[in-house]
Amino acid sequence: GRPVEFGTFHEMGEPRCYLRLRDKSGELVEFVDVLPPARCRAIDFTIDRDTGVMHFLVERKSGDGLVWWAGESPGWGVAPKNIGIGKVGDTALALASRPGLVAICGAKPVASPDKRDALLVLLRPNQQAEERPFDYGVNADFDKFAETARDCMFADDTLVLVGEAYGDHEGGKWPVERDRRMVIEYDVTADTEVWTVGGSGPGVQSRILAVDVDDQGRYHTVGYTCLDVCEPEGEVRVYAPGGNLESQVSMGPLGSAWFGPHDIAWSPAGYTVVALAEQQGQS
Repeated sequence: GRPVEFGTFHEMGEPRCYLRLRDKSGELVEFVDVLPPARCRAIDFTIDRDTGVMHFLVERKSGDGLVWWAGESPGWGVAPKNIGIGKVGDTALALASRPGLVAICGAKPVASPDKRDALLVLLRPNQQAEERPFDYGVNADFDKFAETARDCMFADDTLVLVGEAYGDHEGGKWPVERDRRMVIEYDVTADTEVWTVGGSGPGVQSRILAVDVDDQGRYHTVGYTCLDVCEPEGEVRVYAPGGNLESQVSMGPLGSAWFGPHDIAWSPAGYTVVALAEQQGQS
Protein backbone atom coordinates (compact mmCIF):
# COMPACT_ATOMS: atom_id res chain seq x y z
CA GLY A 1 0.00 0.00 0.00
CA ARG A 2 2.97 2.36 -0.07
CA PRO A 3 3.33 4.81 -2.99
CA VAL A 4 6.52 4.58 -5.05
CA GLU A 5 7.46 7.47 -7.31
CA PHE A 6 9.84 7.12 -10.27
CA GLY A 7 11.09 10.36 -11.76
CA THR A 8 13.86 12.63 -12.98
CA PHE A 9 15.93 15.28 -11.20
CA HIS A 10 18.85 17.34 -12.48
CA GLU A 11 22.40 17.41 -11.14
CA MET A 12 25.18 19.50 -12.67
CA GLY A 13 22.90 20.16 -15.64
CA GLU A 14 22.38 16.45 -16.37
CA PRO A 15 19.16 14.45 -15.83
CA ARG A 16 19.26 11.65 -13.25
CA CYS A 17 16.66 9.02 -12.30
CA TYR A 18 15.35 8.39 -8.80
CA LEU A 19 12.90 6.34 -6.76
CA ARG A 20 11.05 7.85 -3.81
CA LEU A 21 9.21 5.62 -1.32
CA ARG A 22 6.51 7.04 0.96
CA ASP A 23 4.34 5.54 3.67
CA LYS A 24 0.54 5.47 3.39
CA SER A 25 0.26 8.96 4.91
CA GLY A 26 2.65 10.39 2.31
CA GLU A 27 5.69 10.79 4.56
CA LEU A 28 9.05 10.17 2.89
CA VAL A 29 10.61 6.81 3.78
CA GLU A 30 13.58 6.64 1.41
CA PHE A 31 15.05 8.34 -1.66
CA VAL A 32 17.25 6.24 -3.98
CA ASP A 33 19.29 7.21 -7.05
CA VAL A 34 18.70 4.88 -10.01
CA LEU A 35 21.64 4.10 -12.31
CA PRO A 36 24.01 6.71 -10.87
CA PRO A 37 25.92 8.55 -12.23
CA ALA A 38 24.56 7.88 -15.74
CA ARG A 39 22.56 10.41 -17.72
CA CYS A 40 19.05 9.10 -17.16
CA ARG A 41 15.53 10.36 -17.84
CA ALA A 42 12.61 8.42 -16.35
CA ILE A 43 9.87 7.37 -18.80
CA ASP A 44 7.74 4.66 -17.19
CA PHE A 45 7.69 2.20 -14.30
CA THR A 46 5.68 -0.83 -13.13
CA ILE A 47 5.50 -2.87 -9.92
CA ASP A 48 4.17 -6.44 -9.71
CA ARG A 49 1.88 -6.21 -6.65
CA ASP A 50 2.29 -9.93 -5.88
CA THR A 51 6.07 -10.32 -6.19
CA GLY A 52 7.38 -6.76 -5.78
CA VAL A 53 9.37 -7.03 -9.03
CA MET A 54 9.93 -3.59 -10.55
CA HIS A 55 10.49 -2.73 -14.22
CA PHE A 56 12.00 0.55 -15.38
CA LEU A 57 11.96 2.34 -18.72
CA VAL A 58 14.42 5.22 -19.11
CA GLU A 59 16.24 7.24 -21.74
CA ARG A 60 20.04 6.96 -21.67
CA LYS A 61 22.95 8.11 -23.80
CA SER A 62 24.62 5.67 -26.17
CA GLY A 63 27.52 6.97 -28.23
CA ASP A 64 26.35 10.19 -29.87
CA GLY A 65 22.64 9.46 -29.46
CA LEU A 66 19.88 8.66 -26.99
CA VAL A 67 18.29 5.23 -26.60
CA TRP A 68 15.63 3.64 -24.42
CA TRP A 69 16.83 1.25 -21.73
CA ALA A 70 14.71 -1.26 -19.81
CA GLY A 71 15.69 -2.67 -16.42
CA GLU A 72 14.35 -5.11 -13.85
CA SER A 73 14.78 -5.21 -10.08
CA PRO A 74 13.50 -7.99 -7.78
CA GLY A 75 12.51 -5.49 -5.10
CA TRP A 76 13.11 -2.22 -3.30
CA GLY A 77 16.73 -1.20 -2.89
CA VAL A 78 18.16 -3.61 -5.49
CA ALA A 79 19.83 -1.96 -8.48
CA PRO A 80 18.06 -2.79 -11.76
CA LYS A 81 19.73 -5.06 -14.30
CA ASN A 82 19.43 -4.42 -18.02
CA ILE A 83 16.83 -6.51 -19.88
CA GLY A 84 16.64 -4.52 -23.13
CA ILE A 85 18.05 -1.55 -24.98
CA GLY A 86 16.74 0.34 -28.00
CA LYS A 87 18.19 1.88 -31.13
CA VAL A 88 19.12 5.50 -31.71
CA GLY A 89 16.12 7.17 -33.34
CA ASP A 90 13.48 4.91 -31.78
CA THR A 91 11.12 6.51 -29.25
CA ALA A 92 9.87 4.64 -26.17
CA LEU A 93 6.88 6.18 -24.40
CA ALA A 94 5.45 3.40 -22.23
CA LEU A 95 6.18 0.11 -20.52
CA ALA A 96 3.77 -2.71 -19.68
CA SER A 97 4.65 -5.87 -17.79
CA ARG A 98 3.24 -9.20 -16.69
CA PRO A 99 5.08 -12.26 -15.34
CA GLY A 100 7.61 -13.38 -17.94
CA LEU A 101 6.91 -10.63 -20.46
CA VAL A 102 7.72 -6.91 -20.72
CA ALA A 103 6.45 -4.66 -23.52
CA ILE A 104 8.06 -1.40 -24.68
CA CYS A 105 5.72 0.82 -26.72
CA GLY A 106 6.39 3.92 -28.79
CA ALA A 107 7.37 4.76 -32.37
CA LYS A 108 10.22 4.26 -34.83
CA PRO A 109 11.34 6.07 -38.00
CA VAL A 110 10.81 4.18 -41.28
CA ALA A 111 11.90 4.78 -44.86
CA SER A 112 8.36 4.61 -46.30
CA PRO A 113 6.36 7.79 -47.12
CA ASP A 114 4.61 7.81 -43.73
CA LYS A 115 8.06 8.17 -42.02
CA ARG A 116 6.89 6.65 -38.69
CA ASP A 117 5.33 3.41 -37.42
CA ALA A 118 4.06 2.54 -33.98
CA LEU A 119 6.61 0.31 -32.24
CA LEU A 120 6.32 -2.63 -29.88
CA VAL A 121 9.32 -4.49 -28.44
CA LEU A 122 8.62 -7.67 -26.45
CA LEU A 123 11.21 -8.73 -23.86
CA ARG A 124 11.20 -12.29 -22.50
CA PRO A 125 13.72 -13.84 -20.08
CA ASN A 126 16.74 -15.38 -21.83
CA GLN A 127 15.38 -14.62 -25.31
CA GLN A 128 16.22 -12.11 -28.01
CA ALA A 129 14.08 -8.98 -28.04
CA GLU A 130 11.18 -9.22 -30.51
CA GLU A 131 10.50 -5.99 -32.42
CA ARG A 132 7.03 -5.53 -33.88
CA PRO A 133 6.09 -2.40 -35.89
CA PHE A 134 2.46 -1.44 -36.57
CA ASP A 135 1.38 0.35 -39.76
CA TYR A 136 -2.20 1.49 -40.39
CA GLY A 137 -3.71 1.89 -43.85
CA VAL A 138 -7.22 2.58 -45.12
CA ASN A 139 -6.41 1.16 -48.55
CA ALA A 140 -3.44 0.65 -50.85
CA ASP A 141 -3.64 4.17 -52.30
CA PHE A 142 -3.65 5.97 -48.97
CA ASP A 143 -1.40 3.81 -46.80
CA LYS A 144 0.56 6.82 -45.59
CA PHE A 145 -0.14 7.16 -41.88
CA ALA A 146 2.36 8.00 -39.16
CA GLU A 147 1.46 6.08 -35.99
CA THR A 148 2.57 6.60 -32.39
CA ALA A 149 1.78 4.31 -29.44
CA ARG A 150 1.69 6.56 -26.36
CA ASP A 151 0.69 3.93 -23.78
CA CYS A 152 0.06 0.20 -23.52
CA MET A 153 -1.38 -2.29 -21.05
CA PHE A 154 -1.84 -6.06 -20.88
CA ALA A 155 -5.33 -7.59 -20.84
CA ASP A 156 -4.49 -11.30 -20.50
CA ASP A 157 -2.85 -12.30 -23.82
CA THR A 158 -3.88 -9.03 -25.49
CA LEU A 159 -1.58 -6.03 -25.37
CA VAL A 160 -3.64 -2.87 -25.81
CA LEU A 161 -1.71 -0.02 -27.44
CA VAL A 162 -3.21 3.48 -27.68
CA GLY A 163 -2.14 6.70 -29.34
CA GLU A 164 -2.85 8.29 -32.71
CA ALA A 165 -2.50 7.76 -36.45
CA TYR A 166 -1.59 10.91 -38.40
CA GLY A 167 -2.49 11.24 -42.06
CA ASP A 168 -5.25 11.68 -44.64
CA HIS A 169 -8.15 9.89 -42.95
CA GLU A 170 -10.70 10.94 -45.58
CA GLY A 171 -9.10 8.83 -48.33
CA GLY A 172 -8.31 11.79 -50.56
CA LYS A 173 -11.80 13.32 -50.36
CA TRP A 174 -10.46 16.18 -48.23
CA PRO A 175 -6.68 15.81 -48.42
CA VAL A 176 -5.90 17.16 -44.96
CA GLU A 177 -3.54 15.32 -42.62
CA ARG A 178 -4.82 15.02 -39.05
CA ASP A 179 -4.37 13.03 -35.85
CA ARG A 180 -7.05 10.45 -35.07
CA ARG A 181 -7.25 8.37 -31.88
CA MET A 182 -6.03 4.80 -32.21
CA VAL A 183 -6.49 1.55 -30.28
CA ILE A 184 -4.52 -1.55 -31.31
CA GLU A 185 -5.38 -4.92 -29.75
CA TYR A 186 -2.39 -7.20 -30.29
CA ASP A 187 -2.59 -10.88 -29.34
CA VAL A 188 0.95 -11.70 -28.20
CA THR A 189 0.34 -15.44 -28.57
CA ALA A 190 -1.38 -15.53 -31.97
CA ASP A 191 0.50 -12.51 -33.45
CA THR A 192 -2.75 -10.92 -34.65
CA GLU A 193 -3.92 -7.33 -34.42
CA VAL A 194 -7.24 -5.46 -34.39
CA TRP A 195 -7.30 -1.72 -35.12
CA THR A 196 -9.84 0.85 -33.97
CA VAL A 197 -9.17 4.31 -35.43
CA GLY A 198 -11.61 7.11 -34.63
CA GLY A 199 -13.43 9.32 -37.08
CA SER A 200 -14.34 12.96 -36.66
CA GLY A 201 -16.55 14.13 -33.80
CA PRO A 202 -16.25 15.84 -31.52
CA GLY A 203 -13.71 17.93 -33.40
CA VAL A 204 -11.69 16.74 -36.37
CA GLN A 205 -8.53 15.64 -34.50
CA SER A 206 -8.01 13.36 -31.51
CA ARG A 207 -5.41 11.45 -29.53
CA ILE A 208 -5.45 8.83 -26.80
CA LEU A 209 -2.68 9.43 -24.26
CA ALA A 210 -3.15 6.68 -21.66
CA VAL A 211 -5.02 3.43 -20.99
CA ASP A 212 -5.90 1.12 -18.11
CA VAL A 213 -7.82 -2.18 -18.08
CA ASP A 214 -10.61 -3.01 -15.62
CA ASP A 215 -11.63 -6.38 -14.15
CA GLN A 216 -14.03 -6.99 -17.04
CA GLY A 217 -11.28 -6.49 -19.62
CA ARG A 218 -12.55 -3.11 -20.81
CA TYR A 219 -10.13 -0.39 -21.88
CA HIS A 220 -10.40 2.90 -20.00
CA THR A 221 -8.69 5.55 -22.13
CA VAL A 222 -8.05 9.25 -21.68
CA GLY A 223 -7.05 11.77 -24.31
CA TYR A 224 -8.34 14.82 -26.13
CA THR A 225 -10.12 16.09 -29.22
CA CYS A 226 -9.72 19.40 -31.05
CA LEU A 227 -10.19 21.27 -34.33
CA ASP A 228 -7.44 21.83 -36.91
CA VAL A 229 -6.24 24.71 -34.73
CA CYS A 230 -5.86 22.46 -31.72
CA GLU A 231 -7.35 23.77 -28.48
CA PRO A 232 -7.65 20.40 -26.75
CA GLU A 233 -10.71 19.23 -24.85
CA GLY A 234 -10.17 16.22 -22.61
CA GLU A 235 -12.28 13.09 -22.68
CA VAL A 236 -12.47 9.62 -21.15
CA ARG A 237 -13.61 6.79 -23.42
CA VAL A 238 -14.26 3.19 -22.40
CA TYR A 239 -13.94 0.48 -25.07
CA ALA A 240 -15.06 -3.14 -24.92
CA PRO A 241 -12.68 -5.79 -26.28
CA GLY A 242 -12.98 -5.62 -30.05
CA GLY A 243 -13.14 -1.83 -30.09
CA ASN A 244 -16.83 -1.05 -29.45
CA LEU A 245 -17.24 2.26 -27.60
CA GLU A 246 -19.17 1.78 -24.34
CA SER A 247 -19.04 5.24 -22.79
CA GLN A 248 -17.63 8.71 -23.36
CA VAL A 249 -17.23 11.54 -20.85
CA SER A 250 -16.01 15.04 -21.70
CA MET A 251 -13.53 16.76 -19.36
CA GLY A 252 -13.87 20.16 -21.01
CA PRO A 253 -11.12 22.50 -22.24
CA LEU A 254 -7.62 21.60 -21.03
CA GLY A 255 -5.92 24.92 -21.76
CA SER A 256 -2.86 23.32 -23.35
CA ALA A 257 -1.79 19.95 -24.75
CA TRP A 258 1.22 20.17 -22.41
CA PHE A 259 -1.16 19.72 -19.45
CA GLY A 260 -2.05 16.18 -20.46
CA PRO A 261 -4.06 14.17 -19.54
CA HIS A 262 -0.96 12.21 -18.60
CA ASP A 263 -2.35 8.98 -17.12
CA ILE A 264 -5.46 7.08 -16.09
CA ALA A 265 -5.96 4.40 -13.43
CA TRP A 266 -9.05 2.27 -12.92
CA SER A 267 -10.11 1.43 -9.36
CA PRO A 268 -12.03 -1.69 -8.27
CA ALA A 269 -14.17 0.74 -6.24
CA GLY A 270 -15.83 1.70 -9.51
CA TYR A 271 -14.14 4.90 -10.64
CA THR A 272 -11.09 6.07 -12.56
CA VAL A 273 -8.41 8.57 -11.58
CA VAL A 274 -7.00 10.90 -14.25
CA ALA A 275 -3.72 12.80 -13.80
CA LEU A 276 -3.34 16.12 -15.57
CA ALA A 277 -2.19 19.70 -14.99
CA GLU A 278 -3.90 23.06 -14.95
CA GLN A 279 -2.91 26.71 -14.97
CA GLN A 280 -2.75 28.70 -11.74
CA GLY A 281 -1.73 32.25 -12.56
CA GLN A 282 1.60 31.92 -14.37
CA SER A 283 2.36 28.47 -12.91
